[in-house]
Amino acid sequence: MSINFQSRVCADDTVEYGNCSQPITCGSVKSNISYPFWGANRPEYCGKSGFEVTCEANVPMITMRNIKFRILDMSNSSTTTTTPTVKVARQDYWETICPLTYVPTNLDTSLFDYSSGLLSVSFWYGCNSNVTVTGNSYRCNSSVTASYLTQTRASGILVDPVTTGACQYKVLVPVFESASVALDNNATDIEIAIDGGFELDVLNADTELCNECLKSGGVCGTIAKEFKCFCQTTSSSTATCTESS
Repeated sequence: MSINFQSRVCADDTVEYGNCSQPITCGSVKSNISYPFWGANRPEYCGKSGFEVTCEANVPMITMRNIKFRILDMSNSSTTTTTPTVKVARQDYWETICPLTYVPTNLDTSLFDYSSGLLSVSFWYGCNSNVTVTGNSYRCNSSVTASYLTQTRASGILVDPVTTGACQYKVLVPVFESASVALDNNATDIEIAIDGGFELDVLNADTELCNECLKSGGVCGTIAKEFKCFCQTTSSSTATCTESS
């Protein structure tokens, strides 16, 4: 019985290593989405609480504050001091600037922070017909018009139309600075700029521990909410795999 028990443990660890060594796959989407994310083909022990990814219509999604974000890519840290980043785009603004509801871009600040090099595009909805403070407009339907300005041009507005009651809603959507500059120069379309997404720093990703684990030939995961380094040929380690293992 003792021999059978030990054999089962080794087999389980091999499964953990195999499952967590693969990034998230979602339909035909090929990505680098890995620790601390889990979901789809990656079991919960391959990631951390709060980083669950769902596969919806062959698109990897993460939900924060009731907003779905489409995950476009992930860049893992290559040093012990670099925070991994994930590129996302708001699903409700995907290929449109006329969402069904007007919700601010709220992050779970315990999990993510905005990366550097981002600027916001300001959208106004439900504005009076005599409002002329916004220079770009798109008619969503017979009753709703979306007006928008980049952060650079919006800084010239002294009083926000929402505060005066001239508009009902304002939504800020981050974009890369290069996309904002292209919008100002009329070198890109607003939907293309928004669909390009924006980058978030992934917080509490056990960056140093995970990098050491990866360098030792292991893969990162958790057991009972504690970081674990899963090794290919031995039981899981708390830190790194060794040559002898």
